Amino acid sequence: MPNDADALADRVRRLAEFLAASDAVRVRVERENEEIEVARYRKHAVPAAVAPTSDGVAVAEPPPLRVDAIKADLVGIFRLSRPTPLEGELLEGDRELAFVEALGMRNPVRSLGGGRIVSIAAEDGAAVEYGQPLFLVDRG
Repeated sequence: MPNDADALADRVRRLAEFLAASDAVRVRVERENEEIEVARYRKHAVPAAVAPTSDGVAVAEPPPLRVDAIKADLVGIFRLSRPTPLEGELLEGDRELAFVEALGMRNPVRSLGGGRIVSIAAEDGAAVEYGQPLFLVDRG
């Protein structure tokens, strides 16, 4: 009879297989007091560094991600720009992702270069504060 750890590992493995076979970027399952989330942040192949171990087996280590937080410059209401940016989307060059509306003025939130959107950290229409992360972007 499998124990709880084996059952959990099996569920995570099945979610990862589903994620790999689909166009999804993130899969999350919530049941009673259990939450499982599997995410893919890169859709393109990533070269891996190969490091031999003491027993001669080579282990591939993915390169570290360089994730930058794009933060709010002021207090106001957060609005996503159109076309709406999506998690997992590849950004090429500088692009307006959203804006913060303050005192009737629209203050753009820009991508500040290329990368891939890892996460949209604020909800459209939500109040944001100075320095609050709005987007996480992988610059790798």
